[in-house]
Amino acid sequence: MIQNEVDIIRTNAVLSTKYFMLFARIESLIAGESIETVLLRATVGFRINMTEILKGFGFSHVYTAVDETEVKRCPAYLSEQPKSAMVICALQGLRAYLGRTTVSPPDNKRMLMEKKGMKALIFNSGLGSRIGSLTENIPKCLLKLRSGESIFARQLRILSECGITDVVVTTGKYEAKLIAEAKRQSGISVQFVNNPLYASTNYIYSLYLAGEYLDDSVLMLHGDLVFDRSLVQAMLADERPDLCLINRQIPKPQKDFKGRIEDGRLLEVSVHIFDAQCYALQPMYKLSRNTMTKWLARTEQMIHSGFTGVYAEDALNYIADSLHIEAMSYAPYYINEIDTPQDYVRVCAEIERYENGVRYSVSSLQSFLAEYHARCPFFIMGRHLFESDTDRFLDTLGIPVGRYFDVKENPSDESAADALRAFLEYQGDLIVSIGGGSAIDTAKAVKFSLLDSSEYGNLVHIAIPTTAGSGSEATQFAVIYRNGTKCSLEHPSLLPQRCILDSSLLYSMTAQQRKVSLLDAFCHSIESLLSHHASAESREHAASALDSLLAYYLPFVNGEASVCDAVFAAANDAGRAINLAKTSFAHAMSYVLTSEHGIKHGQAAAICLIYGLRYAEQMGFQPKALYELRQVLGCRGEETASEKFAAIYRSMQPEEYICLRSADPTELASKVNAQRISNSVIAFSETDLLNIYTKIVKAYS
Repeated sequence: MIQNEVDIIRTNAVLSTKYFMLFARIESLIAGESIETVLLRATVGFRINMTEILKGFGFSHVYTAVDETEVKRCPAYLSEQPKSAMVICALQGLRAYLGRTTVSPPDNKRMLMEKKGMKALIFNSGLGSRIGSLTENIPKCLLKLRSGESIFARQLRILSECGITDVVVTTGKYEAKLIAEAKRQSGISVQFVNNPLYASTNYIYSLYLAGEYLDDSVLMLHGDLVFDRSLVQAMLADERPDLCLINRQIPKPQKDFKGRIEDGRLLEVSVHIFDAQCYALQPMYKLSRNTMTKWLARTEQMIHSGFTGVYAEDALNYIADSLHIEAMSYAPYYINEIDTPQDYVRVCAEIERYENGVRYSVSSLQSFLAEYHARCPFFIMGRHLFESDTDRFLDTLGIPVGRYFDVKENPSDESAADALRAFLEYQGDLIVSIGGGSAIDTAKAVKFSLLDSSEYGNLVHIAIPTTAGSGSEATQFAVIYRNGTKCSLEHPSLLPQRCILDSSLLYSMTAQQRKVSLLDAFCHSIESLLSHHASAESREHAASALDSLLAYYLPFVNGEASVCDAVFAAANDAGRAINLAKTSFAHAMSYVLTSEHGIKHGQAAAICLIYGLRYAEQMGFQPKALYELRQVLGCRGEETASEKFAAIYRSMQPEEYICLRSADPTELASKVNAQRISNSVIAFSETDLLNIYTKIVKAYS
């Protein structure tokens, strides 16, 4: 172990190339990066990552230093813990100390991605008219993500971090703004190529104009693509010289590029192809100098023949069968383009989640297990997954796995205790929950029972939801029923460390499951806005969720696979909203309808929300949040929030037979959790609750 080899490294004493290479190599292996990339990383990122890695190797105190002043402060700290502390002098200090700017391991050339001569070409000459008013004064690529970074700045940063520092950018109407944005980025050289005919030509003409600068291998991409760094790293590390990006796991998009793949090779790119050999394609290509030269030659021929309004890929299609561009799957990574306002909202949310530990393919599970060094993970899964493809997938992980399938809908404390016993008997070292909210909450209940355990107190939980509604994968709460009464578990550590939102897992949901799940997501979003704990961040998540839910809920109910990504993202956003703000009156009132009268949770919450909002409007309750809710829901004219949501509810036609004839409104009101009701900005009294329940019982008798 490293700790046995060296207990302390004092930067002013024994820091050596040998030891630094050892730690850089650990960093690169864990992060899946080259050592060169590790050295080029931003100082803060380097500092955080190395600190966590070294703590993982047993050093209880890790101090970092990025300049001589900080180094001088270290010995005082070291004297307190001389056998368990480590000091790392990062980046500038390291480079100065070692007298070099990059370090390459001589014995492992494959770990270092050799990118000498590699350029990037980014198409930014279009007008982006499909995105509407968002691009009235700026190009699409300057739209800001939630981090505050523009799409363009993010692309340049990632390219630079991956070692590509020579970039060609085509421009149109907004060249000056792109130049100004590029000047804010350090460590990268950008050559701008203006297309003066941007309004009347397509980007094939921009490629033609940029050709004189493309004399090396090229990473070609569109300016409206948002992607993660690991995708670029994987493309550059791949030994194949020519690559395109396809995804066989998702439905073919109706209005975006597909790639025709035969024997692993790209033969055609088009929006209009849909046969069995065609798959979703993202317009990012790694191209050798030879392939780029041939593509440019065909482009020039087409331009001279007057074909200036077609895609650049149309030139590629003429020669694709003579090339050898191979298909690489982007399923394990994140990449999406932004064409519409809905795309913008969705992608902003998705990339934020991705960078906070969310992935979008079940194939990412293996890397998560490796990240946490899991040797015997324990899977808690819904009964419907027994002997399913998902169940069989676990056999391919290459390590022993434990399975628990006896998850109950609306889990009780007894069923949670049963899962806990199974976990302890198996002696698992990590929990993975796969299923709806009940499976995830059962896993949380197991973890909650072990919070004070010296052995399992830091148990890692990876959540893989198979429904879009509960949002449990994004919260620090769990719901367990004890003797028919809802009990809430809450602890910061109950928030799963990682989660996977694979939309293909939603395809098997029944129509009724889709409706009930959607209603739950709607209620989470709306109730978080009506909570005393609402914040700017929770409101942003709620608004983002509602924007997508309103746009896609009916196609999702009707089984359209193409909207599953957007709905999954919306449900996750709604979960994030209640994680910050909590739910309010509708959920508080719904639990007794579920536990004692068998109404599905999402439907029960929706009924309580409709009647509660209607009562508040009729009685003159006028908190500011109700006005804001009308705006977020897009109410028109005199339409109230309750009318809007009731119309959404009716359009789903969610109702199985519901009968509350035997229900006593007084008894229902007596079982509402007072603390949960107090979260609501609408101050309902016990009398108000009784009146609302009376109306609900009358409507469903």
